[in-house]
Amino acid sequence: MQHTDGMGWGKTALAIGIVCTLGGGLAGCATTAGQCVDYVSLTPAEQAHEASLVVDADVRPTDRTVEVAGRYRVYEATVTDVRKGRTRDDRIDVIATSDQCTTSGEPVEYVDGDPLAEPGSYRLYLTRVRGGGPWQLVVPGAAERLPA
Repeated sequence: MQHTDGMGWGKTALAIGIVCTLGGGLAGCATTAGQCVDYVSLTPAEQAHEASLVVDADVRPTDRTVEVAGRYRVYEATVTDVRKGRTRDDRIDVIATSDQCTTSGEPVEYVDGDPLAEPGSYRLYLTRVRGGGPWQLVVPGAAERLPA
């Protein structure tokens, strides 16, 4: 079912998010051009509602990166179950949305580490990167580790 009564949580999270252009020394941010987004926390049910694709997948890192307002490591997710949405591929590229300020060209950082750094099975709440890039977590941390 499509949410049609105004802005959804994900769009609200971005609208409420604080986006700033860095000219220098903003607390916790890099000193070169970049952006900071302050995401709204979402429950797993809200993440599922806002995600355009929810999959269970076996995730492993690749040696590839992609530039999305910062340099992200690309993960390969082998889809084992589609819980919401559709994908034509059984393998998709995924990035873990950063919870820190990002700087174009520089590797992204995470407060508690990259949530997909450990290979394994995850439930991923995803949205598509603009311009047809990889899938990304709908908000930072929108990945649940599944039992082995």
